Amino acid sequence: MKNPVQSKDLDLELVQKTARGDEKAFEQLMAKYEKAVFNTIYRYIGNTEDVEDLAQEIFIKIWKNAKKFKGRSKFSTWLYRIAVNHCLDYRKKNRQRAVSLDQMTDKDIIPEALQVSADRDQETRVAIVRKALSELPDRQRIALVLAQYEGLSYKEIAETMKVTVSSVESLIFRARKALKAKLSELVK
Repeated sequence: MKNPVQSKDLDLELVQKTARGDEKAFEQLMAKYEKAVFNTIYRYIGNTEDVEDLAQEIFIKIWKNAKKFKGRSKFSTWLYRIAVNHCLDYRKKNRQRAVSLDQMTDKDIIPEALQVSADRDQETRVAIVRKALSELPDRQRIALVLAQYEGLSYKEIAETMKVTVSSVESLIFRARKALKAKLSELVK
């Protein structure tokens, strides 16, 4: 396992080189964080068609703004902040395309396989969780995704979202409570 201090030092070195226009250093950063960025976007947006484009846009922002990274937080925290803000902007621009649960029929919300079979397949369960997650308020969804799926600590999430740790705790508590209610409602 890598020493977190060495990893932070390597990230800082790579960002500094990237800020000076070193494409190889930038490629190393991309290779290291590409999967995490893709996962964050997918879990937040829930649309596989847009993940690649959004990831590319995020990495372009990293390339263009590398000089702004001061090293006061971990590079990954800075990267997640950029990714989350980019996803928020994307969702605001595309909100009119989103379909609300009220507009959907029971068949759209609860697939037939789930309605008739007690033995739910993994794909169906994942789809239900994604649907419920997508209905959470933005800030709750971001906090929950960063904690549950990306494994960030509450402190890292607080830095990423520019809120206090207690706010993160509250957001995650409310998100879990709302998600539990949505999931129980969806599977009835």
